[in-house]
Amino acid sequence: MQNPLIVSTAAYDGYSFDQVFTSLKGLGVTCVELAFIGGYTEAFTEEYFCAKNADIILALLAGSGLVCTSFSSHVDLTADGIVEIFKKRMDFAKMVGASTIVTNAAPIEKADIFYWNMKELARHAESLELMIGLENPGDGVANVVNQGAGSSEVIDKIGSKWVGINYDFGNLVSHCFEKVSPEQDYLACRKDIVHYHIKDVVADDKGWVFNPIGAGAIDYASVLADIAKNEPTTPISLEIPLRLRRDKKAQPSRSESVIPMPEIEAILQESIDFVRKAMA
Repeated sequence: MQNPLIVSTAAYDGYSFDQVFTSLKGLGVTCVELAFIGGYTEAFTEEYFCAKNADIILALLAGSGLVCTSFSSHVDLTADGIVEIFKKRMDFAKMVGASTIVTNAAPIEKADIFYWNMKELARHAESLELMIGLENPGDGVANVVNQGAGSSEVIDKIGSKWVGINYDFGNLVSHCFEKVSPEQDYLACRKDIVHYHIKDVVADDKGWVFNPIGAGAIDYASVLADIAKNEPTTPISLEIPLRLRRDKKAQPSRSESVIPMPEIEAILQESIDFVRKAMA
């Protein structure tokens, strides 16, 4: 496969980067997506995003033979003070080596504020040569970037080559309550997709849970084969948030318990093997 294959640290929620990078090295992974997502990963403060901590992460990555190629840090881009907050996170993402930073956009009712803020964020992205990947959400709440259909219009309105779409197939399943096919929806914004999040989900009596790639509701065998054929350079990141689940209203909740490392590694290995085979 030609597409860069990345693994998000979201799967290892609760473990130190030292532990995570050692595990990923053992799985034969070389590219990492660092996940700093409020409510979805271990708590952090804005003070964390400084040069000192970037240097620590870079040293740990180098020690395991890894590189950080993308950085996920989902926020509402219309929140108070968010432009300066997100610019600082962008700076940090660049410091640790990422070429793409992933975030949500904003609630649809705040679209005007979103487009205003994106003018400044797009300029900052250009100054850093850092791509912003706007992600379709999974929480069932109408968003500026809601699904593949309609997303290209958002990117065209922003009008910057440094802003594109991070398409998340698994998010679409819960966000649209299984009424929209992810296998078709991503095609509507393909020209603007700069990064993919690959996660698989399956419904149960309480909502949706995440599982190994290829073992859920999405036909990833056909999707990944299509991406490999038609988008051979677009990065593919396995984002499997094993401590999370979504209820019937698509709202997320995070388990109080850390997932045992052997279980994480088994799920990741199964997922990596499936993705590589599907894209071969």
